[in-house]
Amino acid sequence: MKKILVMRPKIGFGIGGAEYHAAKVVEGLLNQGFRIGIIAHTVSFPKEMQKEMELYLIKLKGFGSILKHLLFIYQARCLLKKINSYKLISFFRYPFESDLFIMCDPLVAHLINLKKPLLANLRPRYKLLLSLEKKALKHTKRAISLSSFGKTLIKKYYPFFYEKTFICYRGMDFSKFNPDLKSQKDDLRRKWGFSKEDFLILFVGYDTKRKGLHLLFKILPELPEKVKLLVAGAEGKNTERIHYLGKIKNVRELYALTDLFVLPTLYDPSSLATLEALASGTPVITTPNDGASEWIKEGLNGFISERNPLSLKSTIIKALNTTFDPQKIYESIKELTWENYVNCLLSYLEL
Repeated sequence: MKKILVMRPKIGFGIGGAEYHAAKVVEGLLNQGFRIGIIAHTVSFPKEMQKEMELYLIKLKGFGSILKHLLFIYQARCLLKKINSYKLISFFRYPFESDLFIMCDPLVAHLINLKKPLLANLRPRYKLLLSLEKKALKHTKRAISLSSFGKTLIKKYYPFFYEKTFICYRGMDFSKFNPDLKSQKDDLRRKWGFSKEDFLILFVGYDTKRKGLHLLFKILPELPEKVKLLVAGAEGKNTERIHYLGKIKNVRELYALTDLFVLPTLYDPSSLATLEALASGTPVITTPNDGASEWIKEGLNGFISERNPLSLKSTIIKALNTTFDPQKIYESIKELTWENYVNCLLSYLEL
C-alpha cells in the first residue's frame, strides 16, 4: 500500500481550525488502515496516535514571515525527494506537484479583490501567497473545495483549473457538537451569569474585521433590550450588553447557552463555527460569502443576510420571532461526518 503524506506547517488538535481539519483527516485515514506520514514543523497529536504515523518534521521554530514560509517549502521539497511511493495531500499552498490540494485557507485572489482599496500596491506577503496559490493549483492533480462557493470562486479567478476542482464537504464531530447540549442551557446560563429572559447572540472569530463584528456593534442598540452579544475569540471592554470572552477552550458551552449564532462575514471558505453551531442545534445567521451558507435552510435552521446593517438587523429580528427546533437544525447537516469527508477525498486520490 502506498503511503499517504499529509502536509501543512502545523497539524494537530488544539492549534487552529485548519490544523484541526488536517488532523481529523489523518485520524480518519489511520482508522481506515492507511500508512500515514506527516510533513510539518509543529504537530499536536495524542501519543498513541503518533505511534501509528511517521513524522517528517521540518526544523523551524516559527511560521509567518516570508522567509520561514519559503524555508518550509524548500525543506519539504528536499524531504519529498527522499521518500518513495507516496500520495501527497497538501493542506497548504505547496507550489509543486501534489495529488490533492485542500483549499481550507481563504483564496488569496479573492481576498485581494475584496481588499483592493487597501492593497493598491500589493504587500510582499500577498504577492508571495498569490504566486504560491497559482502554482499550487497548476501543479496539483486535483484541487478540493469545501463548498460550492469555493468552486465558483475558482471559476472566477482561475478558470483554467476549474475542471480539476471538486467539492468535498468537511466533517463535524457530532460526539462533541450535537443538540443534546441544549439540555444544559439553563444550568450554563446560571454558570455564566445570564438569565432565561436574555436573548443571547454568539459571535466567534479572531479576525473580527473580516468576520463583521463591527456590524453587530452598529445594530445592537437598535435591537430589543433583552438581546445581548457574546464575543468569543477577541478581547475588549465589557458593557451591559456586550460580553467579551476572549479565547475559549470549551466553545461547546457557548453553543449550548446561546439562542443565535451570527457571522456577518466578508469571506469564509466554509466557516467551521457556522457548522459547529448548526450541529449543536443553534440557529445561524450568516452571509452568502460564507461557504457554509449553502447548508442554511431559511426558517428551519437560520437565515442568510446581506452584509449591511439594515439587512442584518431585519434578519436578526426575524430570527427573534421564529421558533427553531434544535433537533431539526442538527438533522440539516447530519450527513457531514468526517468519515464521509475522508471517503470523498479518497475517491479523488487515485490510490
